[in-house]
Amino acid sequence: MKVLVLFSSPNKKGNTFKLLEKFLEGLNEEVDFIDIYSKKIAPCIDCKMCYKVEECAIKDDMTDLYKKINESDIIVIATPIYFANVPSPLKALIDRLQVYWSKKYIRKDRKNIKKKTGVLLAIGGTYWDNMFMSLEEVLKLAFAAIDVKDTYKVYGVNTDHIPIKKNEEVMKKAYELGCGLKNKFDFNKSRI
Repeated sequence: MKVLVLFSSPNKKGNTFKLLEKFLEGLNEEVDFIDIYSKKIAPCIDCKMCYKVEECAIKDDMTDLYKKINESDIIVIATPIYFANVPSPLKALIDRLQVYWSKKYIRKDRKNIKKKTGVLLAIGGTYWDNMFMSLEEVLKLAFAAIDVKDTYKVYGVNTDHIPIKKNEEVMKKAYELGCGLKNKFDFNKSRI
C-alpha cells in the first residue's frame, strides 16, 4: 500500500500534526510525507497545456508530486482551515490538479486510471455549524479529479482552547480510521 501524506500546516508539530500522527499510528504503514509549506508550487496560470497532454507547463515541485499522486493508493490531506478553507499553499497544489481534470474531462483519457482512497484530517481553532462545508466542497472536486473513490474524514475543533491531543474522542476516531484502512487494504491484498 502506497500512502501519500500532504501535510498543509505551518505549525510542524501543532494540532494538525498530532491528529495526523494518531491516524498514522493506527495505519502503521510507511508513508511518503510531503510538507506542502516547504515545496515550491506556483499557482496555475491557465495556459491550457494540460488540455493537450498530461503535463503542466510549470516545472516546479508539482512535477514530482504528480508522480507520487499517480502511484498512491491512499492520499491523506492533513490541514488546518483558514477562513473556512485550505491554506494557500494547499490551494495552489489543488489548482495544479488541473492536469488531472483536463485528462478526465477535456481529453477524456481514461487510460491508466488507478482508483484511490482519500483521507481528510482537518483542524479548526474554533467551532461553528457547517464550518468544514467549504473545505469539503473544494476537496470533493480535488479528490474526484485524481480518481479518489472512497473518502474518509476526521475533524478536530476548538483547538484554540483545547489542544487536539486532549480531545480523546477525536484522537480515537483518527486512530481507528487508520486501523480500519490498514485492515481494508490488508484484506483486499489477501484476496488477490
